[in-house]
Amino acid sequence: MTPMLDVRSLEQEFAIGGGLFDRLRFERGRVLAPRKIVHAVNGVSFTINRGEVLALVGESGCGKSTVAKTIARIYRPTSGEIRIDGKDVAILGHREMLPVRARMQMIFQDPFASLNPRQKVRDIVAEPLLEQTAGRAARAEVTDRTLALLARVGLNAEHAGRYPHQFSGGQRQRIGIARALSVNPALIIADEPVSALDVSIQAQILNLMMDLKDELGLAYLFISHDLSVVHHIADRVGVMYLGFMVENAPRDALFATPRHPYTRALLSAAPTIREKRDVAEIELSGEVPSALNLPSGCCFRTRCPFAWGRCTAERPTLQAVGDDHTVACHLIDEPERDRT
Repeated sequence: MTPMLDVRSLEQEFAIGGGLFDRLRFERGRVLAPRKIVHAVNGVSFTINRGEVLALVGESGCGKSTVAKTIARIYRPTSGEIRIDGKDVAILGHREMLPVRARMQMIFQDPFASLNPRQKVRDIVAEPLLEQTAGRAARAEVTDRTLALLARVGLNAEHAGRYPHQFSGGQRQRIGIARALSVNPALIIADEPVSALDVSIQAQILNLMMDLKDELGLAYLFISHDLSVVHHIADRVGVMYLGFMVENAPRDALFATPRHPYTRALLSAAPTIREKRDVAEIELSGEVPSALNLPSGCCFRTRCPFAWGRCTAERPTLQAVGDDHTVACHLIDEPERDRT
C-alpha cells in the first residue's frame, strides 16, 4: 500500500550572512563573498501510513519544525523527495501545489499568531474551502460547512461572528483545527500544537485530535519536545539531532528499549514520578554543534559518552535492529563498547 507521506533523503539549507561588506574577504588579490550555509535538515527519510501518527522529537534547533514546514512547502526543499499519495511534490510550483494542499494541512504552535486578527472566525474557517473551490462554492453551503466544523471542534454558532482576540488559547487552537479540516485533508502536520497551552487544555486538544484521527482516518506528523505528549498520541517516534534522523521506532519499542545514546539521554531528562527509571540514565555535557559547521563522522560524537575513533571518521546510517526499528549508531556493530 502506498504511504500517505513518503519523505526520502530530505535536505534543507539556508544561506545566511550580514550585508555585502560583512561577507567580503580578499584572497590571492581577488575579492570573494562566500556564503554561509545552515545545514538545517540532512538526509531525513521516513514514511507515514494512512491513519498513523508519527512524532518527531529532539532538542530545540534539531530541525524538526523545519522538516514540517518543508513538507508543507512553506520552504522549498534543497533536495530530496516529498511524496504525497505517491506523487513527488518537492518540485511543484505554487499553482501545482494548490490541489495538493487540500490533501495536507497544518496546525501551528501559536494559535494567536496563526489566525488573522482582522477576520471573523467564520471567514477564517471558510477561507481554505473558498480558495480550493475558487469561490464557486455556494455561500449557504460554505456557511453550513463552517458551522458544522466549529461544532465538531467544540465551539458553537455564536462563536462564528467573533474575532480571534475574543477567545482563549485553547479555543483559538480549536479554530485552527477547524480551519485545517475545512478541505477534508488526509494528512495533518501539527507543529507543537499544544506547547503554548495550559496542561489541562493540552489534554483537551490532544483528545480532540485523537478523536478526529479515529473518526476521519487522519494521518498526523506531530512535532513535539514533550515526551509525555508523544507517548500519549504517537504510533511511531522519530528522534532528530542536528538535522539528522538518529532513531525511528514504534512508540512502545522506543520508550522501552531506546538504542541510540541521544534517545536514552532524552528519556533520562524527561520528568518521572517513578523512583527508578526504565532505562539507564545518560547525562550530556557540552553544547550542540553549530549547523553552520557540522562535525565529521557522527553528528552526536562531540557529546556522546561512548564515542571512539570510528565515530569521528565515519557517519553512521540508519540500520534495522528489530521490527520497524532503525538506529544510526556505530554501537549497533560494536555493542561491547556500551557499558551502561
